[in-house]
Amino acid sequence: MRIAPLTGLRGIAAIAVLLYHIPHSPAFAEWGMLLFSRAYLAVDLFFILSGFVISIGYYERVVKRPSWASYGDFLLNRLARVWPLHFVVALVFGARILLNVSGEQPVALTPANIATNLLMIQSWGWGTQALAGNSWSVSTELVAYLAYPLVAVIAFSRLAWLQAIGSVGLLILVATLGHGAQGPLDVNDADSILPVLRCLAGFALGVIAYRLTQGARCERVLGGEHGFIGSCVLIAAALLIPRGDVAVALCFVPLVLACYYNGRTARALLANPVAFHLGLISYSIYLWHPLVRDVFARAMGIAHRHGVVGFDWLFVLALLVATWLICWASYLLIEVPGHRAIKKLERRVMPRPPLPFRQAAE
Repeated sequence: MRIAPLTGLRGIAAIAVLLYHIPHSPAFAEWGMLLFSRAYLAVDLFFILSGFVISIGYYERVVKRPSWASYGDFLLNRLARVWPLHFVVALVFGARILLNVSGEQPVALTPANIATNLLMIQSWGWGTQALAGNSWSVSTELVAYLAYPLVAVIAFSRLAWLQAIGSVGLLILVATLGHGAQGPLDVNDADSILPVLRCLAGFALGVIAYRLTQGARCERVLGGEHGFIGSCVLIAAALLIPRGDVAVALCFVPLVLACYYNGRTARALLANPVAFHLGLISYSIYLWHPLVRDVFARAMGIAHRHGVVGFDWLFVLALLVATWLICWASYLLIEVPGHRAIKKLERRVMPRPPLPFRQAAE
């Protein structure tokens, strides 16, 4: 089941990360926008969305009717969704490092880095580096997938309050240890377990948020127009708090719930064709945009050396258009076929676990 505002929300988050990262290249430093100066927090929104959306699709099958077959089917589905593109991106970024395209490569092509990136376990805290910088978060989500049954069982038990407190505590811990690059929660260092803890905290909050949808009180509070608008106001207020990253991350929870209830304003802003399309290709946007940015930064540098100046805005516009086209092609030619190929292989190797009776009847 695809809820359009949640898909659109993922697309807006991916664009926020893109606009946050563009000025990280010295060539585009002047294009930094205050509005997106803390868009690294969109990654925490991704983690919460992941726990929430996965629970929509898999809680009944994996948690209420647990078996090794259902757990294996869940993991294969998640790997089919994220691994093919991650694998291709790792190969491309590895080739970039091997050919020394940018002239200064921060990641070494060591056997450990290569092996862990291909297995998608590069950011588990043992010092290996992500070949494609943004892929650190995809790697940490694999930990969350492995732990999902346990996280969901606790979230739907009487200990859910303890899990919620623990998740908030983990976010506070990550934010206060001083490893953040641009802000307290901007933690993605390769030699620390903190990125995994950051991911697990957000993911668990997303699963707990899904539990809240099982009660009528949550819909009364966050359903309709007041829920979506109110959650947006909360996020805006939290962004005004100095070093208030944890508060912002927690405000993402009511936003996700408000989008789930599919109100008129949420649909207008997040379920329109543009936002929905961006949501479909958001994973590709997230992984590819640093490479596209660096290519255009180098092209602009060459233009400047040949006396072509005053057209920097055109390079930025071309960067955005090229990112969109490349990521749309990536979605159609890598993500979708890769998912289908792994699912086809799964059907040949192991039978699909039985669906719950209600779903089978439908």
